[in-house]
Amino acid sequence: MTLRTEERHTRSDSGALTDFELVERVRGGELALYELIMRRYNQRLFRIARGILKNDGEAEDMVQEAWIRAYRHLGEFQGPQGFGSWLCRIAANLALMRARRSDWVRPHLPAEVLGRPGEVTPMHSHSSTSPEDAAWNSQLRGFMEDAIDSLPDLYRSCFVMREVEQMSIRETAEALGIKPAAVKSRAFRARRLLQARLNRQTGQAVSEVFGFAGERCDRIVKEVFRNIENLQQEK
Repeated sequence: MTLRTEERHTRSDSGALTDFELVERVRGGELALYELIMRRYNQRLFRIARGILKNDGEAEDMVQEAWIRAYRHLGEFQGPQGFGSWLCRIAANLALMRARRSDWVRPHLPAEVLGRPGEVTPMHSHSSTSPEDAAWNSQLRGFMEDAIDSLPDLYRSCFVMREVEQMSIRETAEALGIKPAAVKSRAFRARRLLQARLNRQTGQAVSEVFGFAGERCDRIVKEVFRNIENLQQEK
């Protein structure tokens, strides 16, 4: 289920509502507004899960599960601030649990963040970009994504949250369940490792890695609402 045409029209101003206002209205029965919350945070949750799992498909599964988990426990969110951090903790914890229990876990690596190689979705270029620039940007982003995937598991999630998603040190620490000082040191070490490999190319590509196309966002929204509908029918 997604927002119907008339619902989109009558709630055209809902995008200006705060997270807490949307949460309160969803709690009050306006389930369709949950889509607006999802679209605000889908990319961030996907990038967090992708940074931990190193696999697009598994990251997408974890985002769907995170949204379902968040919906089930929506009544536990106190607010009014911190909803984004609350969601990030759910997504990170689910991804970390998936990594730990998967049959490809490597016991000799830190248990906090483990992953395996996965496919990287090609990025879509802007229509105003020339074919030559688009080809170069695509290659550069792919190289950047490969470089991030090559980071030690201990540092990768911190780098994605801090540098790709621009999350604060506090938000990153809360999402991973570590101290702010650990976030600082791991993010710093990750940058040093990437600089050694990418040199001056880092700044040009980092903000666009792990592309989150509209189709992926739509797919996650549709699947989550299908599961929520099933939950409501079970009540």
